[in-house]
Amino acid sequence: MVYRLVFYAYVCYRGLLLVVFAVPLLWMHLLVRLHLCPQKVLYVKLRQLFSMMGPSYIKLGQWMATRPDFFPPELCEVLELLFDSTKPHSWRHTEKILRQTYPIQLEDGDQNKNDKRVSGKNALYFLSEIEKVPINSGSIAQVHRARLRDDMDGVPSGTELAIKVTHPNIRRQIKADLLAMETVICIGNKIIPGLKFLNLDKSVLEFSSLLRSQLNLLVECDNFQQFRYNFRDIKGILFPTPLPSLCSQDVLFETFEEGEPLQNIACSSDNTDLAELGCHMFLKMLFQDNFVHSDLHPGNVLIRENWSLEEDLGNRRSILDPKRKERMNDMRDEKSLTERYYPDGRRKLRRELVVLDAGLVTTLSPQERNNFISLFAAVACGDGKLGADLMIDRLPETMRQDDDDHRDKNNNNKGASTNTVDREAFRKSMTEVFDLVAPTKEGFKLSQIRIGYVLSKILKVVREHNAPLDGNFASLVLTVMVGEGLGRKLTPDFNIFAEAAPYMIAYLQDEELMFLANKMHKTYGSALLRDSVEMVKPERTYTYIEVAGHRAKQSLKHLMEYIPFLSTEKEDKTKNAA
Repeated sequence: MVYRLVFYAYVCYRGLLLVVFAVPLLWMHLLVRLHLCPQKVLYVKLRQLFSMMGPSYIKLGQWMATRPDFFPPELCEVLELLFDSTKPHSWRHTEKILRQTYPIQLEDGDQNKNDKRVSGKNALYFLSEIEKVPINSGSIAQVHRARLRDDMDGVPSGTELAIKVTHPNIRRQIKADLLAMETVICIGNKIIPGLKFLNLDKSVLEFSSLLRSQLNLLVECDNFQQFRYNFRDIKGILFPTPLPSLCSQDVLFETFEEGEPLQNIACSSDNTDLAELGCHMFLKMLFQDNFVHSDLHPGNVLIRENWSLEEDLGNRRSILDPKRKERMNDMRDEKSLTERYYPDGRRKLRRELVVLDAGLVTTLSPQERNNFISLFAAVACGDGKLGADLMIDRLPETMRQDDDDHRDKNNNNKGASTNTVDREAFRKSMTEVFDLVAPTKEGFKLSQIRIGYVLSKILKVVREHNAPLDGNFASLVLTVMVGEGLGRKLTPDFNIFAEAAPYMIAYLQDEELMFLANKMHKTYGSALLRDSVEMVKPERTYTYIEVAGHRAKQSLKHLMEYIPFLSTEKEDKTKNAA
């Protein structure tokens, strides 16, 4: 009872604090409406408010920066500068958490009974050293660097580790902040009717669901394990190795990965191989695995150069800026020339991508996957009507306005409520955007499409017509934009369509592939064959052979399902062999 009273008192305090900080913003908003103050100043003040209010609001600002379908793009650009960095908690709290963390105990009958020797030993016992000063402190947790004492979970002794530890009382604070946000918005909607059309309540609901998933570090541990399994046969794409035996909701143990953040890499035509590697990673996540990393910003992707592989160096220039070369040369001296393989047996490449922070992932349902492929086709073909209908059909029924509603509104000056989306007006706006990529009399090249630019324009139209996307779909659209942006950061001529073609041919269902092929053939005609030939690369011959083999296996499998006597004959052979 006392705990509840204290908690609700804290909620009231946080809500009151939010209102007090929001008053100057409302005044500044009035000045902006009167054209007495630049709008960007208002956005900067909002970013400062989020920084002062603490972890929950920092995360809120970062989430807003990824939703240009909800918020103006200028605001998203300002909030992108909201650093996920907070004051670190004391070493005493980290030590307390580690002393309370015990490795998972094996039950009787487990195959590795020797691990029963760890009984009674906490997490600190398995570390030969740990840095008390964190190397990074985010909104939810901070990271310490350490070294493993004994072999564990396939990770050899002496391996450097990154240990992520949640801040004290972080769950309680975030729960209170979310409740305060919901209360303030609920009161605001009643006092100021115009706020309802901003969908702030829906925004906070979606954000709170996203934030709660990040509070359990076991989720990130499981995601890393899944990514490592999915990419176990792919060279050049690495993920930290988690130590699940030592992980809990409050602690994540993973291998420490060296590398240079992608944001520090200079754009160059020499980086084509890296851009293609990163694009293949994303396309594999999307089309093959249906398990997509949803936070692929440049800070979460590292470039690793294995300078120990002398024969692979040749005369190629470093992808790093000149001022970064000295640091990497020091790393080169530290690496042994005999280190050519990772502990899991995979051979090292000279240049590799390391992906961090797997707390957020997106998995599409069959319907969401179908809608995304339809949107992909709509963008490629410049079909604004298809794109508009696709967006509207994903909205709740209360927000849709069908063609009949539109006619009723014109004839009777009544119809759907002002909170619904006008289908005809939305189609018109989308068609104007899609005309940017539509074929012209002078001809058209598929390789010229800048899908990230087109998607950003689509999100602007979606926001202007109050037709926000659902979380999964918006996350995937933003991930595609970020993926193309990462590719263009490495090499200016990067084309995501050329890289996507083999994956789409190999992993789309027959009906999905036929829909896409018919749609594009109807739009481009004979020019489609010309563009397809131009995008073929001789060095990708092995990939094309793999794609053809995979497609042939799929077709044969489907053929045997539809021809009964072939399936029966196969079953008879299996029985006879047995």
